[in-house]
Amino acid sequence: MTKFAETKIMGRSKQILASLILAMPWHITTVAAAEDVSGVDCAAVLESYAANPKAVPKSVADACQQAINIAPGAGSAAPLAAAPIAADPCSGAGAQSSVQCWGPWQAPPQPLAGPILAAQDLTPFDEPRPELLALEVDPPPPFDPPVTPCAPGLPCGFATVVTGTQNVAPAEETVFARFDLAQDGSQFVVDPANGDAEIESVSGMSTLYTARPDQFENMRAAGADGDLRSRLVARVLRQGQDIQISGDVWAHGNTATGDANSGFYAWGIAATQADLDALTNLGATLNFSGPMSVDNSTAANISLSYAATPSWTGNWTNPAYAFSAGGNVSGANFLSDPAQFSTNVQDGFVQGALVGPAGSRAAAHIIEVTLDGQGLIRDVGLLAESVVP
Repeated sequence: MTKFAETKIMGRSKQILASLILAMPWHITTVAAAEDVSGVDCAAVLESYAANPKAVPKSVADACQQAINIAPGAGSAAPLAAAPIAADPCSGAGAQSSVQCWGPWQAPPQPLAGPILAAQDLTPFDEPRPELLALEVDPPPPFDPPVTPCAPGLPCGFATVVTGTQNVAPAEETVFARFDLAQDGSQFVVDPANGDAEIESVSGMSTLYTARPDQFENMRAAGADGDLRSRLVARVLRQGQDIQISGDVWAHGNTATGDANSGFYAWGIAATQADLDALTNLGATLNFSGPMSVDNSTAANISLSYAATPSWTGNWTNPAYAFSAGGNVSGANFLSDPAQFSTNVQDGFVQGALVGPAGSRAAAHIIEVTLDGQGLIRDVGLLAESVVP
């Protein structure tokens, strides 16, 4: 079995971070500060100030710091609320040569901005196939999930995969995958469920974090290895330096050949067995809500019941459709029962897992349903736990 092998290569990390700073095409459209910094590239100002405080007047740096308050993510439902979609930061001049970009990226999240963190330890994969993507779990029947389920206490994620860098495609051209992320954000692996080859990001991606108004942080991770480019634009929840929950955009491709894949993901550390036992002992019910990632206009609600016979229910509401589902819970995993779909569901499944630490949980899941009058829908979502009064 393999795993993320931790290697300390701080010098390389600083070099990558420096190249990112020089290449990033930031755009700030809204400014509110004592110093008039309208029209100023505030991210570049802060980066210059961080590198050399004498290069930028402190009053300008302070004003730019106050001006930056950008939140990526899908949809508008709390607590995973997102700001309106901004112009693609990789669509301007110089994008072709940027370590962050190739081609016309059309990723929904806004570019991140803010102070640069110290370089983190880089944790490349030590073998092509990570341990968790090869993990076999044998849940009791009738639990037979389409995508490899999650093991308690171990990393687990789901993703959509499309060809190109636009992140979205018709449902018929979208496939699901297991998604694995290094807990420092420096690398990811996408393992399509249809048997296609794994997609491994470059190792040692540099990460930038900035605050959000909720319990999450914004993260932008990017890296290059020759002609290969990889990036994440995501919301994350960390404990110390370790990411516990993450979701939004991933992409990887080759600038020389033009071959690329991208999509959305929902990932986290699956609930531990001790946490699951405690929930069962309490007979607890957990509620989750938020927007889906492929189609932000779809609002999802999921309720997990850890009663004597664990079960779940959920509903998804879009301006064009609505459907509901329910089924069995097995450990950290949940899967739809065809008999519990609403009558407008012709075929499909819902699969997910309880991820994150107690007090900051989320439901990572995928949906594939064929609806009356609507056709095939495939989506992925990371729903934060909501408190019911």
